[in-house]
Amino acid sequence: MPNKEKELILHPDRPGLSMVLGELEAVIMEVIWRQPPESWTTARDVYETLRQDRYLAYTTVMNTMTRLAKKGVLASDARGQAYLYQPRQSRESFIEAVVGHVLERLLVQFTGPTEAALQLYTQQHPSQEARVADLLTEVQARRTGLPAPHEELG
Repeated sequence: MPNKEKELILHPDRPGLSMVLGELEAVIMEVIWRQPPESWTTARDVYETLRQDRYLAYTTVMNTMTRLAKKGVLASDARGQAYLYQPRQSRESFIEAVVGHVLERLLVQFTGPTEAALQLYTQQHPSQEARVADLLTEVQARRTGLPAPHEELG
């Protein structure tokens, strides 16, 4: 799971990243992920980007970014009067981690139906069979405490 500090809650009825982040949190993360990798940004920078399309108070953006840092989605660093933020992982890595976590929870709670659904999915989408197998291997590695195959290489 992408965060160690606080469990993200799944809302399957919401679209996109709002399934695991609040609506404004998801919008803010999209802005931050558009920045060059490894770059830091401020709440003011995000606020200035967002206010072009919607009315928001600066403090709302600042508080939301603080909450994202508490959830472990953003890293934060106090520099003088301002806090700098950067994503703890790429958008793609975040989504993969969320999917892996949800899949793991489904496999623990509903093993048979989840395995059946994955088998049906791979039958309907043969091109995704290897990806599903890799994801299941990663989930199994996390559950047993062993490194996933791609982690051993690094």
